[in-house]
Amino acid sequence: MICNYSEVPATSKNPAQYRFFAGALFPKNRNQLMAKKGTQRRKRRTPEEIISDLQKQIREVKARAAAKELKQSPAIKKATSALRALDKSMALAKEENHSRLHHALADSRRALAEFLEQEGMKLPKALMPRGRRPKMD
Repeated sequence: MICNYSEVPATSKNPAQYRFFAGALFPKNRNQLMAKKGTQRRKRRTPEEIISDLQKQIREVKARAAAKELKQSPAIKKATSALRALDKSMALAKEENHSRLHHALADSRRALAEFLEQEGMKLPKALMPRGRRPKMD
């Protein structure tokens, strides 16, 4: 195939430094494609770092297994469904601009969420009310 020298990079003064292969231009010198040696070297992890990372993974797997086992409990299932219901009602209260109800629901959610998190469950973050608490008359 005939080399199209119009595709040679503008920085190159000598088009003979490039060869045409499979529809693309490649430098004849391989070092032009490769990264320079002085730029950045790969840092190899020590055995202690590898062991600590693996132990961390083991702890995470054990925590997930405990949470999965915990989810099988009927009481915990009802508590998580109550938490989801609180989240939905908080969203509705916010939509209706009913801030006193929103704050009351947020207080009840905090207590239930704190218990479930202590038991080892991961819960989604809720949209808690911001700003001042309205006066309770």
